[in-house]
Amino acid sequence: MSGTGSALNANDTDVGGPTSIDGSLSFNGVDSIASTIAPKLDTSNDGDACTWYAEGICSRPRSCFDCLNVVIQGQKCTVSPFGECTNSYMISSDGGYPMTNYTYCPADDAACSACRAEWTRDHAMGTHVSTTAKCIGQSGCICLAACEMPDRDDRIVDDWCIPAIDGSNFRLVAGLVAGTIVVFVLAMVLARRQLARRSRREAETREARNASRIVLRESRRPSASAHLPPLTLSGWAGMRENLVSNERVLLEGGSTSTKPTLTRSSATLPSTDVEEGEGYHLMSPTGQLTTRETEV
Repeated sequence: MSGTGSALNANDTDVGGPTSIDGSLSFNGVDSIASTIAPKLDTSNDGDACTWYAEGICSRPRSCFDCLNVVIQGQKCTVSPFGECTNSYMISSDGGYPMTNYTYCPADDAACSACRAEWTRDHAMGTHVSTTAKCIGQSGCICLAACEMPDRDDRIVDDWCIPAIDGSNFRLVAGLVAGTIVVFVLAMVLARRQLARRSRREAETREARNASRIVLRESRRPSASAHLPPLTLSGWAGMRENLVSNERVLLEGGSTSTKPTLTRSSATLPSTDVEEGEGYHLMSPTGQLTTRETEV
């Protein structure tokens, strides 16, 4: 790729040592890039990080100019070969452009403006532009094709963030996640209370059942009959007294009852043929009765 000023070939991706150079020298077909360390600016926002501006996570990536020219306290930022501003420890030692060794060209730098125009034109025409293409501007500053592409910010967001979680959508998703967690916690609390209430009811029912069993068992014990009122057996007592009295009279020789006697009936008994004795002759029932009385 050719251009006015200090455009480099697309294949020149290696970064050279920290040797200073002066003026607006032209580099064509060189194998390395010398660096110029310009005075750095202090950041005006303490919330900035190497990759994102304050309150701009997943929505506002820091520009390559701010990455190399604006100091963030406690951080050493580096522009990766793909145009992303990140912390130096995330870049290998042989890649990237650390702010301690390089400065980025301002927008009005003539050499960088020419390179930017050519890269933008090629991109609009559908011509492939290598993301590692770079130019040297006035005073030795650098500009990178990866940093000057129109879709640079969107590409960084896509690479670093989950889709649809940028800007206000990030807050919306965070709110939904927090709400889901709250609902889950409330559901767990209610479920535990319900289980505790059910366990308490079961315990009360079990205690009542045990108490009723104890009462029933106590009522079936023999000792429980001692607390019952005595039975009034008046009829049995009277009969017992009569029996005792009769026994006493019998022991003393008296009689309280009439002995049963046989009475002769005047009715004529029908004659019955009964054989009797050795000769076996007929005997009437009356004669038989007389004979029995004589024997007695």
